[in-house]
Amino acid sequence: MTTTPLTRDRIATTDHRDRGEGRQAWPIPDAEELFRSLYTGFDSGPATSLAVCSSVNGEGKTTTSLGIAIAIAQDLPDRRVVVVETDLWRAVFAKDFEFSPSPGLADVLLDRVPVSSALRPTRLDNLTLLPAGSHIANPQRLLRSSRMPEVIDALRRTHDVVVVDTPAVLTHSEVALLARMVEEVILVVRFGVTPARQLNDALARLRGANVRGILVNDTKSSVPELVRQIARL
Repeated sequence: MTTTPLTRDRIATTDHRDRGEGRQAWPIPDAEELFRSLYTGFDSGPATSLAVCSSVNGEGKTTTSLGIAIAIAQDLPDRRVVVVETDLWRAVFAKDFEFSPSPGLADVLLDRVPVSSALRPTRLDNLTLLPAGSHIANPQRLLRSSRMPEVIDALRRTHDVVVVDTPAVLTHSEVALLARMVEEVILVVRFGVTPARQLNDALARLRGANVRGILVNDTKSSVPELVRQIARL
């Protein structure tokens, strides 16, 4: 497993586009390189499907999911990338990216809409988001249903890279199932906050999944403004 430091001062607000190259600029060079290192560290480049997990909420998995997706989309403009928000309890995509929460993943799992109708575009032509969708009473039933792997498979047929932003491992047992639906898993831990026992418990629950790396994170915002500005339309 690999361990990569992520500090808050590597992420800053920007609304600048490098129009000459057609890509959104990261104001802190280390930030782009950091997220790039998370997918280029694997043997064959980006996995076609990747889950980003954390033991509890607030450890930076959503930031990491989006950062990896943006880095892949910008570095490899011929690759179609999608980020799937599977935390149906604590959805943030709609608020942070300023679009309607539905339709989204929950609506697709309930067969209300096809997955193509629930995708949201971003500033990057090859990056889309699938938000959590409508609020429902028993989200765990949807994530455990046979429809969930079917949706992941459908996205893999239409995209080159699927990044799954999961709920917290220790509070939602469904994450272990989600982690086994993808090729690789990154586990995010909070520097100086996540106890060793909590990390070990999370790893135990992810047994059977291909956990390829641990990211030691010190960011405090679930979706820093930098990531929002790069992806937001």
